[in-house]
Amino acid sequence: MGQVERPKQNRILNLLRVAVSLVGILAVVLTQDVGHVVQLISELDWVAFLGALVLLLLGAFVRSFRWGCLVWALGIQASWLRLTGLYFVGAFYNLFLPTGMGGDAIKMYELSRDEGKAALTISSVLMDRFLGLFVLLAMALLALVASSELARPDVRILIAVAFAVCLTGVLLLVQRRWIETWARRLRVDRLLGRFNVLREVYGSFHLYGGAALLRATLASIVWNLILIASYRLLGSAVGIDLPIGTYFLLVPVISVLLLIPSLGGLGVREGATVLLFSRAGAVESQALALAVAHDATLIVTGLIGAGIHIAQGVAGVRRK
Repeated sequence: MGQVERPKQNRILNLLRVAVSLVGILAVVLTQDVGHVVQLISELDWVAFLGALVLLLLGAFVRSFRWGCLVWALGIQASWLRLTGLYFVGAFYNLFLPTGMGGDAIKMYELSRDEGKAALTISSVLMDRFLGLFVLLAMALLALVASSELARPDVRILIAVAFAVCLTGVLLLVQRRWIETWARRLRVDRLLGRFNVLREVYGSFHLYGGAALLRATLASIVWNLILIASYRLLGSAVGIDLPIGTYFLLVPVISVLLLIPSLGGLGVREGATVLLFSRAGAVESQALALAVAHDATLIVTGLIGAGIHIAQGVAGVRRK
């Protein structure tokens, strides 16, 4: 019975993701001046756009190094180059898999297939994603303290709440005895006992040394600075003239909203960009053009990942 229900649930979730993306796209298309957006894209400042693209491509190496700091701390032997290749492959699958994290599942699968350590691989990917979001929100909170007038009250609240949730997650991981006590009381430990992988993943969260976490945190700071700078360049490319502090505040919010189930963040990313940047003072058509320009960088990154994936597949066939 459960096996029959699970495919049905998966179909419902997939339909929900498609619906979210379609609603988001329709809402943007039907409420915005698409003709003006096309004009802005046709008049794109290509120097600024290419600068943003180069930054994001270089950022792939920084993100893979951050992941590597965690992977290597767990004893997984994978080269920086291999991890970078997996990042690009994940970016390709992110274009159409559920949420902005869909490619993470591919990275987990590919690396665990290489190393045969599924639990540790899953742990490293989850910790990598969590650490990136935590640092980005921390930077947004600092920007909020320095220039609170740059953000509307609802944006300030969302940043503060998201950071508080992440901070709570950190405290729960640190206070292992406390969380295990409550797990026994709530009988969550029985669930972990039934699924060996879940138990191993939870246990691995406590294996990262301080030095590895520090290196990963520093790499995350560098990556998030690159991400914000690339958004700033893309904004400039479509004629948006807002202080850099605005990007420090809004980019983290967009990243949080990408956790909403959708197809590769499609519809959610565009709607969030229009809503947030227009409230910050940008023209709505400029904000949508910014989202489209960012989508273009994601497509380029994904196509590179597709090429790497195909090349790896061909090489694998030749070895056979």
